[in-house]
Amino acid sequence: MALDNEYNNGTSFDKICPKCGVGNPDEADNCIVCDKDLEETMLFFEDEFYDIELTKDSFIEYRKNFYKTRRTGKVKIFSIDKMEKIRFGHPITRFTFNYNGKKEVYALKAENYRSLKYLMIKIGKFEE
Repeated sequence: MALDNEYNNGTSFDKICPKCGVGNPDEADNCIVCDKDLEETMLFFEDEFYDIELTKDSFIEYRKNFYKTRRTGKVKIFSIDKMEKIRFGHPITRFTFNYNGKKEVYALKAENYRSLKYLMIKIGKFEE
């Protein structure tokens, strides 16, 4: 089925909602499906084994299944203020931190690694 250009005004739905995964118009303040406030999200990316969202207060992991295709429903939320010993591995693109006495490890795609590292430096949670 072809999209009728008469009804397509060129709106892009590239702004992915971290909560439900639905594409939203770039100018959307809230998700068109679940109504999540999209303006609180500072960074969101899809990676191999999880989707990651960073807000001003939280680092949120949305776990994916073994086949890397769908979310499992498991969500881990970490308060940024309680994250300790934040490290970015090199040459391996790993992001690690301690949280409540437990080490958390995230192997990331290179572009996601760079984006996360840049933002953690910018908000003052990591120094090179």
